[in-house]
Amino acid sequence: MRVLRLLLFLSGSALSLAGFGAELAGARGIWLSNADGERHRIGIIEFTPVADGKTRFKIAMEEKLEEYFLAMRPFRCLTGPLQRLCHFPVERETQLISSADLVPLEYALLFMRTAPKSLHINPFNGIYYRMTWTGDRIVGKLHDVDMDPFITPDSVPVERRQRPIGPADMSLGDPRSHWLPVLTIE
Repeated sequence: MRVLRLLLFLSGSALSLAGFGAELAGARGIWLSNADGERHRIGIIEFTPVADGKTRFKIAMEEKLEEYFLAMRPFRCLTGPLQRLCHFPVERETQLISSADLVPLEYALLFMRTAPKSLHINPFNGIYYRMTWTGDRIVGKLHDVDMDPFITPDSVPVERRQRPIGPADMSLGDPRSHWLPVLTIE
């Protein structure tokens, strides 16, 4: 009986992983939204299934994101009445995800927030959307994070440099203090 249960569990896991790659194909919109119903498409992501339940992705940010030169580097930003959100992509590994590992996608969709007219960026104002696969879409829940490990990578131990931010480095963001606390890919 145990062997039968194990076989059923393993076959179900294989099907769910295979379904992940099969469902996650083609172009999808990247949306930022809030509880007031405000919703902005900020980009398009192209998913291409590859072997072993993995999916390759490529992100193209919308042209409506304005270009700013902040802290000696160019950023693509979306500005609202109380905040400016600046895309801060980190691509330290192959752009591949699986149902068990969405970190490369999370890193590719990092942001920093500033005041709408600010010319400076503070690394303590990082925004990390922790992703979960939910039905036919991916939903990112906002977390506050210090972006310093990406700005000064030598401060991070060598074994953590590819993925310097982990769950212990994040705190759940208060949706009331953020303009667009929800990221959705659909």
